Amino acid sequence: MPESRTDRFDRLVAPHLDTLLRVAFRLVRNAPDAEDLVQDTCIAACEHPADVDAATQPVHWLLRVLHNRFLDRTRQQRRRPQVPIDDADRETPLVCGAPGPEEILLRSESERALEAAYLKLEDMQRTLLVLRTEGYGLSEIEAITGIQKEVLRARLHRARRSLARHLQRGEEPAPLMLNARRRT
Repeated sequence: MPESRTDRFDRLVAPHLDTLLRVAFRLVRNAPDAEDLVQDTCIAACEHPADVDAATQPVHWLLRVLHNRFLDRTRQQRRRPQVPIDDADRETPLVCGAPGPEEILLRSESERALEAAYLKLEDMQRTLLVLRTEGYGLSEIEAITGIQKEVLRARLHRARRSLARHLQRGEEPAPLMLNARRRT
């Protein structure tokens, strides 16, 4: 009897959902956008089950899709007008008064400095550092991003140097921006 779509998803994608969510959160830095990114990745996996099944490492295929979707989203967001979160003409608050898990995570000074420096990195640098932080080796990152190892080493080195440079400067983070379309 042939395997159902649900069984195939459970076998190929479900075991990697935690990894996908962790990587997505580190890339976009908020839970709702991370969940959307993982959902888009899962939809792609459902639309192309043969590709996932043919992959020797399904997690690599999934992370590559996640990486590409992340880059697509950031390009789209750059084209849309941005509105600062602290606009005075806002009628209702966008967040509740109680600290959320993200705010609790970012309370210490060193974490805030690291966060600010991380947000100043280019998207590709952030992606490479996130994958490396998740414990992926150069060969795995090469399979996920399609970047050759020699180039990958150089880009990782530049990403680390850039992060260190931003940490040394101690620059203040840019104000949190929301997409204008999300305010409705």
